[in-house]
Amino acid sequence: MYITEVELRGFRDLPHYTLTGLGRAVHLNGPSPATTALGDGIELVFAAFSTVRLDALMHRWGLLGPDDPAEIDGEPFPTEAGWTDPVASRALLAEGEQALRAEVELKLDPPLFGRLRDVAARDPRVATALARKPTVRIAVGALFTSGHDAMAISLQRFAIGDEVFQITGSDRPKWVDRFLRLVTTRFHRLDLSDDSAEGLMDAAMSRDRFHLYEAWRSSLGEVGPKLRVARGPGDQPVILGDELPIRRFGQVGQDRAALAAAVHLSGADVLWAETSDPLLKDTVDGDGSALEQVWIVNPVGEVQVVPNAPEPPLPAPTRMRRFRTPEVVS
Repeated sequence: MYITEVELRGFRDLPHYTLTGLGRAVHLNGPSPATTALGDGIELVFAAFSTVRLDALMHRWGLLGPDDPAEIDGEPFPTEAGWTDPVASRALLAEGEQALRAEVELKLDPPLFGRLRDVAARDPRVATALARKPTVRIAVGALFTSGHDAMAISLQRFAIGDEVFQITGSDRPKWVDRFLRLVTTRFHRLDLSDDSAEGLMDAAMSRDRFHLYEAWRSSLGEVGPKLRVARGPGDQPVILGDELPIRRFGQVGQDRAALAAAVHLSGADVLWAETSDPLLKDTVDGDGSALEQVWIVNPVGEVQVVPNAPEPPLPAPTRMRRFRTPEVVS
């Protein structure tokens, strides 16, 4: 699965933005406030269907303190979220706006296509839509209160190809929610401040994810150290490079190890990373590649992220004058 189109509205640094025709590697010029807003919008779509991921996004936005839990309500997906500081959320919104909206179009991979094909046996509209265009469009909105201390999260659009499905009330198909649960894990936004050692230790000790850990171990190839996770002081997991602390390789070495962990162990199809590291170059090429799509933000990226021009206002109505028939001169 990968993203083929994005449309955002309401963000301070991208009040209206559309990006189409996306392939497996998207090279954005940045970082900049606009690229950050683009990442925020994409992340919002996938975080809207997971309390854990929405909590992480709210912390990324600075709505909460480092140790403050988010106040999130709603089942099966978040519908409301609150916080105490009303200042930070104002920095997200464009002038005069009270809501954010983000919409993505997804090109389906075989597993997701297969899930919808199973649904098609019970819903003929799904079969027809898949035959015409095997894509899914998902739009999510976040409406902020006037006090800027809470927001309502809502699914605003769900479409397969050009077929739009009911998403409100009792008419919402149950299979839509099951599909969204699968999609929410498919996007990962790399944050180098996150500690990846615990997740690596879990993979190293697991029975079904050890192959991913092994892929991470050798991911730096001949240009980097051989990686390994081990128990360190206080029985806490630490990352080793060539059997010694990874800090020996400086911040770049530590960042490369974290980037490789995101590639191989995040479980995502789509990775967003602010990096100039060539490690991502081969992650989406060929059969068995680790990722379906990478969004790479660095100073040499060719895609300039700038807001769309404001839509021109409708012309003022003109006053109609009664047509006078000209006099005929004989």
